[in-house]
Amino acid sequence: MKKVTAVLAVLCLACTLVLLGCGATSAGTVVFEEKVSPNEKYVSSEADVVYYTVRVTQDAPDTATVSAESNSGFYEPVSYEVTCDGELSADDVSVEWTTLMGGTEPSEDDQIAVAVVSVRTDDGSVDERKISFVTRALEMAAEATPGA
Repeated sequence: MKKVTAVLAVLCLACTLVLLGCGATSAGTVVFEEKVSPNEKYVSSEADVVYYTVRVTQDAPDTATVSAESNSGFYEPVSYEVTCDGELSADDVSVEWTTLMGGTEPSEDDQIAVAVVSVRTDDGSVDERKISFVTRALEMAAEATPGA
């Protein structure tokens, strides 16, 4: 219970420490973009709202770039390439947002923390990867908790 409280405290702190504009985006045509906020419903100031963005771009018919960014001071932008079959459309990409505890229904005590990104690949299968937007905050909480 103490670890959960510490994690929630760090996440609340993350909500107050936001950066304006984070990370470079990949060149190319934007095929898909989705932006969510884990805390928008729970903060009183627009300045405290955290956003998570997943974007898929394509600048060659056989390669797409998935990038994730956030205005949270606890998140470092992530980007990776996926080999695909021709031109992608938004229908070839999906993102399932999950909470810190793995649920799909967020609440004030269990906010969105992970994006499960799926992209259709060159052999017709799906490249599915999890992107955690809170890993750095969790690591900091673990370091600050004695005996963790």
